[in-house]
Amino acid sequence: MLQVIIPLDFSESSFNAAHYACSMYKNRTDVNVILYHFYEEQEDIAIAENYLNSLKNELQAICPNIEIFLESGDNFIDRFAAYAHAKKAYMIVMGLFGKTPMEQRFSGSNTLLMAEKNVCPVLIVPANAKFSKIENVLITSEMKYVQESPTLLEVKKVLKDFAPALHILNVDEKHYLALTETVKAERDKMEELLKEFSPEFYFMRLYDFHEAVNLFTEDRNIDIIIIAPKYHTFFEKLFKTQHTKKLVYQSKVPVLAIHE
Repeated sequence: MLQVIIPLDFSESSFNAAHYACSMYKNRTDVNVILYHFYEEQEDIAIAENYLNSLKNELQAICPNIEIFLESGDNFIDRFAAYAHAKKAYMIVMGLFGKTPMEQRFSGSNTLLMAEKNVCPVLIVPANAKFSKIENVLITSEMKYVQESPTLLEVKKVLKDFAPALHILNVDEKHYLALTETVKAERDKMEELLKEFSPEFYFMRLYDFHEAVNLFTEDRNIDIIIIAPKYHTFFEKLFKTQHTKKLVYQSKVPVLAIHE
């Protein structure tokens, strides 16, 4: 049974992430969804449990296997990571941000920290994202460190789940009329490693990586972007500038972070 864990702070963004995850795995009897809530000592546990049970009853029309779990402690990230590890989580699905301090518990910094815990893939769902289908997946790649690895195996698991068209994008201001021999060699290695998914490769010469990804996502109707934080500066940069935050927060496309 695949364990999919959704942390909830009862904000609209976390509720939306729960609906997105359940729609993504609709009617999958091999998936168990866990609605997780980390509460403060002064919080009314009975009210929180009622909220979770109400959401569970609502979502069971989509996903048959749903359970709830509540716990408290000193540090949300450490507690949640330990719980996800103990459950051998297949995926964590998180809302991206909130408007109040409570909602912001799962904002950029905590989402980044959760991905860095390297427990399992973390799907970051923008506040307004609604699940429709997964037909087109984008992998952003710097065409470095191309080899069979735990990260690549996790990528393959996700791709096998949905059998989408696979697009691999490399953005580099140094691209001119022709690719360098080094880039060609890395592309060929990646093509071989992912050949069962028939990947299509794209090389864009732009100075603004985020603009390039945004344009490509819109043009190709991308449903999910996959990145590997350890080997890609995009995820690190994601939360460092207001421009980038705005770009990602307004995006309708979820980002799946898969750590090495």
